[in-house]
Amino acid sequence: MPAAPPAASTSAGADRLSPQALDAPVVRQVKEVSLGAGIALIGLGLGFLAFRMRRAN
Repeated sequence: MPAAPPAASTSAGADRLSPQALDAPVVRQVKEVSLGAGIALIGLGLGFLAFRMRRAN
């Protein structure tokens, strides 16, 4: 069965900007990726500082 066409009052850009609820597994995955990326960036920053301090002496 074909889907009903969108109403004339809605524009194509409005669908892209409208807020949508996310499923619980998706929210959990985003949080895990954000946590992992943050830990990785902190590790890279500490490694960079350690490398710079080692070369300065």
